[in-house]
Amino acid sequence: MSNRLFSAKRPAVPLRGIHLDLKGSQPTPARMLQLMDVLAATRLNCALIEWEDTFPWKRYPELKSPTAYTPEFIGRLMDKAGELGIEIIPLVQCFGHSENVLSHVRFRRLREVPDNVAEFCPSDPRSAQLIIELVDDVLALSRGLITRFHLGGDEAWHMGSCPKCRKAVKAHGRDWLYLKHVTPILDHLNDLGVRPILWDDMMRKWPVAAIKEMGRKADLMSWAYGANPVGKKKEWLNEGHLRTFKAASVTNWGASAYKGGDGAFVDLPNPAERAKNNLAWAAQAKKHGLAGVVMTAWSRYNTFLSPCETIEASLDCLVFSAAALWDGKLPRDYVKASHAFLKRYKGGREWHRFSKCQRAAAELGKWQKGGVLYWLEEELERAACLNGEPKRINPAIIRRARERVRMELAKGKKLGDAFIAAHRGAMPEMWLKLYVASRLMPLARRAKAVGA
Repeated sequence: MSNRLFSAKRPAVPLRGIHLDLKGSQPTPARMLQLMDVLAATRLNCALIEWEDTFPWKRYPELKSPTAYTPEFIGRLMDKAGELGIEIIPLVQCFGHSENVLSHVRFRRLREVPDNVAEFCPSDPRSAQLIIELVDDVLALSRGLITRFHLGGDEAWHMGSCPKCRKAVKAHGRDWLYLKHVTPILDHLNDLGVRPILWDDMMRKWPVAAIKEMGRKADLMSWAYGANPVGKKKEWLNEGHLRTFKAASVTNWGASAYKGGDGAFVDLPNPAERAKNNLAWAAQAKKHGLAGVVMTAWSRYNTFLSPCETIEASLDCLVFSAAALWDGKLPRDYVKASHAFLKRYKGGREWHRFSKCQRAAAELGKWQKGGVLYWLEEELERAACLNGEPKRINPAIIRRARERVRMELAKGKKLGDAFIAAHRGAMPEMWLKLYVASRLMPLARRAKAVGA
């Protein structure tokens, strides 16, 4: 077998996309444009962009982060992607994972559960109207180049909780309530000639008639990130779901993961898991006639969790995952092949950046998973002197704990500085510092217990 990637004459999967989850881990504008060239070089032809707080929202500017892109940059990005043959598919959440909107007091009336900022209330027509306004904000800067629009729609676990929604579910079913909420948004996009897409997980147990109705208005995107993403009958996503969608004439996509699928607090993806996952989705695309496969790349598992691995430290997984969707297979040493690809690309510029970022992330992750936190928990957090019996104390143990914690924090700070230096220019400094803080703070909190 050849050790080169992208050896097939025709792609195994027709539409091969990448997901750019920008919340709290956005590339700088210059780096974002460079990444479009990288995507084109890896033969990806669409990018699913989850803007969240990085978009220059016009109607509701309070939704923007301090590092949000400018309208002028959005135009430049659209033009660049168009020149490279990369279709941009924006994503605006329409149901669950709507923390960036619903955490603002202005919109709290639209929450399904008063103290939960994750989900819109589907019985309040103002929810759909707000989402339409956000969609229109995105379309206004799209240069008329948007033909598909992702609306999220996954993991709306509390749907049916408020009194009005609970009554609707009891009378008509969860599928009816979901459709009632999203239909005005879907119709709005379809009237504009833009095809909506929704994650599929909330529809997997729907009756076929409801799935057919959804399929007339929107595509579905089935997601699973494990080594065997489409499992047997009782699995989260299984063959029965894909067969049902196909029988209901739904245009279905697959969603793999090239990063962000191996844990909410890891610093590097697991290459073996990412390779198996993307190869499996390439096979499922052929088997079930999927429209395409998008490689997700979660930066945070939700808005309020600390970040997981960066794009820069995961670039080799991006390369071989894209090759899996193009070739439908991978060479035995696909990691080495992806490194060779990066070394060849543009004189090794990407390899130089990636190798520094990966090494820094690996060292930070190794430190984070070291024994000091376990030791503190076992030896100190159960210590009587820290749990209401101050006289039961061995000063020598506390002294050694202070020394070790101080040493580990100093080491972590040094590794964090190296992480920031490696990524500098690829991400805003603010987000790099917050990434490192998320790794140091757990130990710093424990340090207080021993006065370190």
